[in-house]
Amino acid sequence: MAKARVSAGGEKHVVYKKTTKRGEGKVGNIMVNHPTKDKGEWDTIDLTKKAGAKTVQQGVAATKKWHKENPYPKDNGKKSSMAKKRR
Repeated sequence: MAKARVSAGGEKHVVYKKTTKRGEGKVGNIMVNHPTKDKGEWDTIDLTKKAGAKTVQQGVAATKKWHKENPYPKDNGKKSSMAKKRR
């Protein structure tokens, strides 16, 4: 398994084994990528370094585990004010 597409935390992720020397991480490391344009700093993450993943399957499990332990807030992190609700 060279590449796996995963849906975790309501978003799509691609977990793969790095084969080229460009970008983040070393060749052979397990990486996860959010294939959307709005991720910024967390667009590509080295799962070998962060979670100790040695295979793509371990990378998929680490991605799902992280999103299970750190769910996205339903309001996208915005603080709701009662003043806006009363308008």
